[in-house]
This record gives sequence, structure tokens and C-alpha cells, in this order.
Amino acid sequence: MMRALTSLLSIGVLGCVVASCSSSKEAEPDFADPQLPGRDANPEGVPYPTDHLGGAERSGTRPGDRIPNFTFQAYVDGDRAAGLKTISLADYYDPQRIRHSILHLEVAAVWCTICSSYAEATVKVKEPLGLEGVVYLEVMVGGQKGNGAGPSLREVDDWIARHKSNFTTAIDVRAKRLASIGVPPATMPWDIMIDTRTMEILDSTGGAPLDIAKYDRSFLQSVATRAPAY
Repeated sequence: MMRALTSLLSIGVLGCVVASCSSSKEAEPDFADPQLPGRDANPEGVPYPTDHLGGAERSGTRPGDRIPNFTFQAYVDGDRAAGLKTISLADYYDPQRIRHSILHLEVAAVWCTICSSYAEATVKVKEPLGLEGVVYLEVMVGGQKGNGAGPSLREVDDWIARHKSNFTTAIDVRAKRLASIGVPPATMPWDIMIDTRTMEILDSTGGAPLDIAKYDRSFLQSVATRAPAY
């Protein structure tokens, strides 16, 4: 049901994968992306669930898996001056909907031109949709060179500066975390919609919605009218 609402730009995604989206400049080394200790509880101290973890999305009345509690290095709210911070998906777990209802996780790569347009669209809706209950997390999994490489830290810095990002951007070099739940780093962008009450994956699919606000509001309505899956 949710997949039908997405209006994916699949032709553009495939075109960016097949066509040359790389730079003539010599690629910089990948960001050193160590697995650092994260948080196991949300800001209210509620432990992150450890059951039903996986990468399957909701299908009809069958609940999706809960997304694992991944930890990333990130620029929180796009603030490069504050430096990289360690964030965990536990930070977004919100069973009482105190802070938000939906986590929109956007997976992107520097080589992807659609990802660039998507970032610009997200900047515009971040504040108004945030007031309605959507929180955005962008995860960069590839650099300009493509072919599964990167990103470098400089590429991420340049990406944030170029798009004047006002939402959190994390780094997952070569999708070493997200690939474990089925995100293919060669197909970008990729959306994962998460019910923050339970961290259930409502939708996980490649492409970008034509209207991000309409897309996100469809999931807000779904959460508002359905009891938590777990």
C-alpha cells in the first residue's frame, strides 16, 4: 500500500547508475568509519527494542521488522562547525510520540544527481514537516567516484555546504551497516520510512518521491490511525 504512494523516479535512478556520474578528479580516501559505541536507550531512557530486528518492510497487515539500532558519525542538523557527533537510531525511538512520529531515513551518494535534488527538497520541508512529526536523517554511503567507493569526509562536508543542509547527515561508508538490511549502495537514493513508536520499517525502497511532503504525510496519517505493531 505504501509503495504505491511513492511515485518513484526509477528511470532517473537507473540512469544515474548506468551513466557516468563520477568526477575526473582523483578520489580521496574513504572516511575512516569506525564502529563506535552508541546509545542503547532513547533520550527518555527507554531501552531500544531488541526483538523483531531486520530489514523487511511492512506488507499489508504483516508488520515490518524493527530497524537495528545502527550507530553513525554525523553532522547533527547539518552543523559542520560543531564537528562529527556519534548518533544512534535509539536517539529517534519515541514510543509515546513525544518528539516525532516518523523517521524518514534518506540514503544518498555524492555521485547521484537525484540525491542532490532530493537533499534540496528536504531542506525546504524539514521545518514545516518537523512540526507535524517527521524527523529526517540522511545517510551518505558513496562518494563522487561511484563503484562502491567513499564517501570521503571532504565530500560529505562539501555536500552539506552545497545544499545548505539543515537536517542531520550521517556517514555509512560503502553502506557497511545499511547493506545488512538490504540497502544496495549502487541504487540511490533509497528511502526507509520508520514508525518511531516501535522503529518498525513501514517502507524501504529505491527512488525519490515526486512530492516529499505528500509522501511523508501519508505515513503520518498511517501512524495516526493504526496501533503500534509491537
